[in-house]
Amino acid sequence: MIRPKRWSRRPADRPLRLRAPVLTLFFWVMVLAWDSTSVARWGMLAAILHESGHLLAWAFLVREPPQLELTLWGICLRMRGICLPAWQEKILAAGGPVMNFLVCLGLLGWMDLTGYTYAGCWAAAANLLLGAFNLLPVPGLDGARLLEN
Repeated sequence: MIRPKRWSRRPADRPLRLRAPVLTLFFWVMVLAWDSTSVARWGMLAAILHESGHLLAWAFLVREPPQLELTLWGICLRMRGICLPAWQEKILAAGGPVMNFLVCLGLLGWMDLTGYTYAGCWAAAANLLLGAFNLLPVPGLDGARLLEN
């Protein structure tokens, strides 16, 4: 029997999954609406850059489309049952903090040439803090995955 083609993707195949979408989107809209200092915006940009570092490492190592999950607490890369060797797992875990540190160094180098601004300092600080925070050896963060054998 030939099955008809499905025009819609199954929920497990979607590249972006929202966990509690109404609550998550409401929370982030309120945070962005009341963020007069732009700290949350720089933090969100640093988080997006962090996950793009993981995505680049994923694309280099696995060469399959990943699944991202957007939750109330942030963005998470779902591995969908793919088992990686330990050295590839460490490269994947290090991709996010390395991206944050490279962006921070790039911003500081750019500001050294063109002049320092508050926005550039906030962006560099957000990337530095997010990269360093994710290197803490706490389960669920990249530092714990880097220390696993």
